[in-house]
Amino acid sequence: MSQAIDVLSWILLVTGGVASVVAGIGALRMPDLFSRMHAASILDTFAAAAVLSGLLLQAGLSIVAFKLFLVFVFLAFTTSTAAHALAKSALTYGQVPEGVDPKSIGATEEREYVEPASELADPREGPAAKV
Repeated sequence: MSQAIDVLSWILLVTGGVASVVAGIGALRMPDLFSRMHAASILDTFAAAAVLSGLLLQAGLSIVAFKLFLVFVFLAFTTSTAAHALAKSALTYGQVPEGVDPKSIGATEEREYVEPASELADPREGPAAKV
């Protein structure tokens, strides 16, 4: 039975590693922000789940297994929250998914990026530096 657990654990660990590499390649190769974000967030969550499941099998029933489970829960919540915040921010500032009509998602105008004020761009030259 121990050998079967080791084999399953290694299969999960290798699957998680491969999924992580594929997520990195997807983040580089996808055409727009939303596709990149989708590839990275979905596959990274799957990779983390696979790796942590493999480690859970190696840890057995212990406090370490409970901690690994908590790591996965926190990772799953933060990854999805970060992806949502990034997508909402991109939509707010006029980024539109490729192949989508901007008016169909409620974007009426494209917003322009505004450079920060020159006096605040360098912290050594800001208002506090003049005191």
